[in-house]
Amino acid sequence: MKTPVLETDRLRLRPFCREDAQSVFDTWESDPDVAKYMFWTSHNDIEKTKKWLDFEIGQIDKADWYRFAVELKDSHKLIGTAFIYFENEVNYWEIAYNFGKSHWGAGYATEAMKCVIDFAMTTLAINEIVGRYAKDNPASGKVMAKLGFQYEKDIPYACNDGAVIRQGIQCRLYGGK
Repeated sequence: MKTPVLETDRLRLRPFCREDAQSVFDTWESDPDVAKYMFWTSHNDIEKTKKWLDFEIGQIDKADWYRFAVELKDSHKLIGTAFIYFENEVNYWEIAYNFGKSHWGAGYATEAMKCVIDFAMTTLAINEIVGRYAKDNPASGKVMAKLGFQYEKDIPYACNDGAVIRQGIQCRLYGGK
């Protein structure tokens, strides 16, 4: 199924397009604070962001990869990304998200991910989803709790392309929010 357009009260979630490159780079990809707890490293060159976007655009028609550009409905400003994908290595569906620092603490991650989870469970008939986060990032833990995820186990958590290994938590959501 092609990545659809989804909406919440404040947000529009849509597939990425090549024209998003500068906004993606400026809003989060170039910010080391955003990348601190992520699997990826921040981009110091917009060409890296364009290459990433080309990859994401190539995934839009896949049935196991749904990455959404998250924008504010009222201004169409791109503020982050929300993601659900099938993790082949461990045979489960997983969520991920990140937002530009100027949009932290406003409930956007929770709002966007509730919408993505509803899509996954209702449209894709997924009934079990995993989420992981670094223990050093309690804000992400709060998002997971608000979404209904339950603690499953402590895990090693690789950040910055594996250059940093942190203590992490794996949570799981069964059959609803």
